[in-house]
Amino acid sequence: MIDNAAVIHKLIERYDYGGAHDLLLAQSLEDTDPGHLINSCRYAVNFDFERSLRYLNQLSPETRQHKTVEKTRRHLLGLIRGEPEAIFSELMENLKIQIVGEEYIDFLGRVYRFKEALYKYMFLLAVKPDRKIYFVNDMMVKRNILRILKKQYKIYNNNTIYGIASFIQKYQKHNEPFLKIDRILSTNKMEELIDLRHSSIIGHGFKGVSEEDIYRIYGNPYHVLDDYEECLERLKLRIDKYKYARLNELICHLIDNGGDGDSDD
Repeated sequence: MIDNAAVIHKLIERYDYGGAHDLLLAQSLEDTDPGHLINSCRYAVNFDFERSLRYLNQLSPETRQHKTVEKTRRHLLGLIRGEPEAIFSELMENLKIQIVGEEYIDFLGRVYRFKEALYKYMFLLAVKPDRKIYFVNDMMVKRNILRILKKQYKIYNNNTIYGIASFIQKYQKHNEPFLKIDRILSTNKMEELIDLRHSSIIGHGFKGVSEEDIYRIYGNPYHVLDDYEECLERLKLRIDKYKYARLNELICHLIDNGGDGDSDD
């Protein structure tokens, strides 16, 4: 029987895997299936996907066969390879986790990273249409994209997002999905949200960020997720919006059953 099970449930519900791990650690239960799954999530939400995968590999044979674990393993392998659908799925989940945790400065950091990733993906789709795109590829590196923009398209903006936006407006005039996405990502409210990020501690200043700031600029912060999801749909990218919900359900099931797995659930 795991003490404080209800507290662990509540922590997991808020994606506080670090807090849940500390409670298991205090009971010397970190080396159990719930402990391994919580650790896997703890590292995945911080984009340490290889360590997250290592904790999955420590699960009991029964729990490793669970369909949620198998799906998570495939997803982690996709993240390690830098597959776009896996990366965008994880970014979307990360945005949601920041909202639930009311960590709005980190939320703005993810908003900026998501926007940049969308522009980079569109650019490579346009200039490398026959090449499979991976986010760990050198082509995703800022200096390489800026070099192509300068040498091949005479675009000299040193900001990746603005450079690619200029490329889309100038060379992709008949690509309606790209133009629509560029409009979504260039609205005044999106620009103001990014400016707020730049003024914060993760940008170039020390300005604090509150929930009221987000609502004033964009409305409900989940509207950002809605807009990003529309962009992904226009790019025909499928995302998994329930990875951590499934894992949370499995962790709670294991905790409630004394840490034993069930491969049929």
